[in-house]
Amino acid sequence: MNLSKTTKYILILFFFHGLVPNTLLAQTTNIPDTNFEQALIDLGIDSDGIVNGQVLTSDIDMVITLDLSLKGISDITGIHDFAALEMLDVSSNDLTTLDISNNTQLKELYVSNTGTDNLLISALDVSNNINLEVLYGENLFLLESLNLKNGNNAILTVTLPCEEEGIPCELPLNCVMVDDETAATNNDPPYAGWFIQADFVYSEDCTLTVSEYDSPDVSVYPNPVKNTLIIENSRASEIERISIIDSSGRRIWEENNKFNSMDVSGLADGILIVRIQTSNGIVTRKILKE
Repeated sequence: MNLSKTTKYILILFFFHGLVPNTLLAQTTNIPDTNFEQALIDLGIDSDGIVNGQVLTSDIDMVITLDLSLKGISDITGIHDFAALEMLDVSSNDLTTLDISNNTQLKELYVSNTGTDNLLISALDVSNNINLEVLYGENLFLLESLNLKNGNNAILTVTLPCEEEGIPCELPLNCVMVDDETAATNNDPPYAGWFIQADFVYSEDCTLTVSEYDSPDVSVYPNPVKNTLIIENSRASEIERISIIDSSGRRIWEENNKFNSMDVSGLADGILIVRIQTSNGIVTRKILKE
C-alpha cells in the first residue's frame, strides 16, 4: 500500500488517539479463487461479504469445520491460515493440488469425486497432519502419489475406493508411504482397517524405490499418440504385462504377452495411464491419446 505523506501523518495522529480503523490494521489472508471466497461468504465466515480476493485472518483462524464440497473451487490458496481447522471437505471441486501442510489440527479430510470427475489431484501428502484420524476419498482417478507417513498412523483410518458406473476401478498408485511398512504389508493394525483400491506397495520411503517404479530405462512413445504406441525397455528385464487405465480409473486394456508395440487407435481420446510390469517391478507412464 502506497500512502502520501499527508495520509501517513493523519494515520499517525489517528493511531495516537486510538482512531485508526480496525480494517487498516487487521491482518488479511489472500483468497484468489472467487468461488472459494464466495463459499466463505455463503457460510458466514467472510465478514465483509464482498468478493475482493481477501478475508480477515481473524475470520478464519478459529474455524473448526469447513465444507467446501461442490463449490467449483480450483485454487485452495488461503487454507493455510485456517489454523484451528479439524474437518475439511473439498469433494467434487476443480482442484489439481491440495496443500494442507499448515493445517496441523486437521482430524478429518474428505476428497471425493461424487458424481463428477473434475477433482484431478495427482498427489496427496498428509505427512504434517499428525492429528489426522480420517482420510476418505472416492474415485481419485489420477492419484499417483500418496504420503501417509505422519508419525501417527495409529489413529488414522484410510478409505480410498474407486468405482465407475458400478464397475470397480483401480487408482494409479504404485507406492504408498507409511510409518511402518512391515506392519502395513502384513496387514497388521492399524493398517488392517485401511482400504486403498490400487495395485501398490507400502514403503517408509517411496523415493528409495523410485527407480523401480519410474525407471528412465522404460520409454513409451510417441506422446501424444494416435495409432501405435511403442514401449521399449533398455534393461535386461522382460516386459511381462501391460495395462492401460483411463482417466476414470477403469482398466480398459491389458496384455500379458511380451511385445513392444500396441495399436491404440481404437481407444477413446484423453489422458491414459500405462502400467508396465517387468521382472524388476512396475513402471507407470501418463500419455495423451489423440
